[in-house]
Amino acid sequence: MKGLLRDSHGTEAGKAQKISEADNEILMETMRENGRFQDNPQVGMFWYSPQRNRLVGVHSAYASELSFNAKGRKTMQVLQHKVWPDVREDAIANGSNDKIWSEEDYTQIPRGRIFQIKVPNSDVEYFEILVGSWINEYPQAANLIVK
Repeated sequence: MKGLLRDSHGTEAGKAQKISEADNEILMETMRENGRFQDNPQVGMFWYSPQRNRLVGVHSAYASELSFNAKGRKTMQVLQHKVWPDVREDAIANGSNDKIWSEEDYTQIPRGRIFQIKVPNSDVEYFEILVGSWINEYPQAANLIVK
């Protein structure tokens, strides 16, 4: 970890500059501080691989880092149709043989999105998980989504 690339400090692009022990300690302390946030609720999107019983192509953010929109909803701004080609291409390039990767149409793969919702004129907030009817065929996926 001590051979980080630091172009922002005048280092010639592409040449690694060794960071100081003091800078390294600051970075390590920052990561240790972030440990307390790891169980915070997240919003985002995902696909489900029935073949491996796991979520794939997960894109998420901590709900606390996002703002509610005018309709009282929050989720990641990225859309599934924009992400699917890259998710699919990366999985294939990494040698995954899951059947879902043969499908180019992202809507044909079990998928979902998680929102946080604020009830108008109240302090009530809750999370909503939107999935298709595929969840009836693969109910075991529910445990993966809410963990």
